[in-house]
Amino acid sequence: MPVFHIVLFKLADPTDVKAVATLKEAGEALQKIPGVLSVAMGPNYTQRGRGYNFAACMTFETKEDEAKYQVHPVHQKTVKEKIKPLLAADEAPVLAVDFSNLIGPISKV
Repeated sequence: MPVFHIVLFKLADPTDVKAVATLKEAGEALQKIPGVLSVAMGPNYTQRGRGYNFAACMTFETKEDEAKYQVHPVHQKTVKEKIKPLLAADEAPVLAVDFSNLIGPISKV
């Protein structure tokens, strides 16, 4: 079953076009890391985010692939240089969860 890594961010200025472009570049870099099957990300468009205004979702084949991703140099550098500078000065500017899919493959009939 696939493994999902979901990260919610509180950006300092979610309306900053340059910040969103930087996050897009970050996502493009992260999707090149071995073991990453997919990357989806974008700004929150509802008021339900409780202050989290940007989200990213990565898919991996295994928990081991996700663990390797966390320590991969490209991930570490991208977080440090591109993502952290954009975050709000908040007690918890990032919320991450990781889970295995219980439902199985998505099929459309």
